[in-house]
Amino acid sequence: MTVEEIRTALEKTISDLTTSGFGNIDPTVLETLDKLAVSAGEAGMKEGKHLIENLSGIMKAIQQGISKPESGSIRLTALDFYVKKISGSENIEEL
Repeated sequence: MTVEEIRTALEKTISDLTTSGFGNIDPTVLETLDKLAVSAGEAGMKEGKHLIENLSGIMKAIQQGISKPESGSIRLTALDFYVKKISGSENIEEL
């Protein structure tokens, strides 16, 4: 996947999560995030990979009742900020 394809997929996933929230997490979203984390790593997006894995991990914790939805919202906001930042920059690790 290219950086642009990853960014587009992340935008859609972020939009879906913003709309649905963390009350009922769809397992396909977790699968998508895990695949995007691998692709981000392969594309050299170290910070992006970290943020995606962080969001995926907290979503799994929310499903298990270990964490609260508010923690997911914080991580989603961080990922959203990163995605917006890379969409206007050629240097993806500028953050």
